[in-house]
Amino acid sequence: MKILITGGAGYIGSKLSIALVEKGHDVQIFDKPQNIVNKLEVDQAMKGKDICYHLAALAEIAYTDAHPQETFEVNIVGTNNIASACAKNNVLLNFTSTSCIYGDPLEYPSREEGLINPSDTYAMSKASGEYLVKMWGLAEGLKYNILRFGTVYGQSTDKEMRGDMAIQIFLDKAIKREVVTIKGDGQQSRNFIHIDDLVAGLVAVTEKGVKMETINLAGKESISINDIMSYVLMLGASGVKYAPERKDDFRYQNVYLGKAKKLLDWEPKVRFEDGIKSMYDWLKVQ
Repeated sequence: MKILITGGAGYIGSKLSIALVEKGHDVQIFDKPQNIVNKLEVDQAMKGKDICYHLAALAEIAYTDAHPQETFEVNIVGTNNIASACAKNNVLLNFTSTSCIYGDPLEYPSREEGLINPSDTYAMSKASGEYLVKMWGLAEGLKYNILRFGTVYGQSTDKEMRGDMAIQIFLDKAIKREVVTIKGDGQQSRNFIHIDDLVAGLVAVTEKGVKMETINLAGKESISINDIMSYVLMLGASGVKYAPERKDDFRYQNVYLGKAKKLLDWEPKVRFEDGIKSMYDWLKVQ
């Protein structure tokens, strides 16, 4: 397959591109200085492709909360450009969303066909993106999948990528033997997914030929921030202090993975305890 990956030089995209090439696919990366907000650039890059994985987005929550206009332009206008170009060129769009779209869940567990309840700017922009993709499917016959990621962690191709992620910040503190700051009481939990498990799931979407599906790709374990802290303290952090909670944070996450198992024959393999230790070892090496 001829595959375009927007954000293909980024944290997830760089590993996904390697994995798809290893499967024999012809992969082209669309990343800076190219810009998904530039419709002409997007239209040109989409020509002749079979599949597009759309990963390019503003994803850091504090940044998106502070920059709603830029978030709209990149995550919503940019996604509209991608979906339009895919529809025009008969390209299957794999749109990457987030399991944070469930927010404080209105149903347990959170299933793909169930209710969503996004509470932060990033998740709201992804919910908008999902509806845009479905709109192009309805209006112009766009073929697509919507893939809702759990909170991703683990070693990518560059230690500088996504240094804003909580787990990486905590592990950096452990390496430096410093105190870790937690926002809120630390009882917030997420279905953290190791990047290697996520990439395997993304590859399976293409290998299995899945179309017109919404699929959760998240970790099996619901891990709290305090759970992470117990590992980080064992790895060398000198202590922990608590700060006021983030205004738009949500408390609990429990994501259903049965659909991914059925359609992709996929389930996460990396235990969180093993994943965080391997990431620590990777970060520790200079």
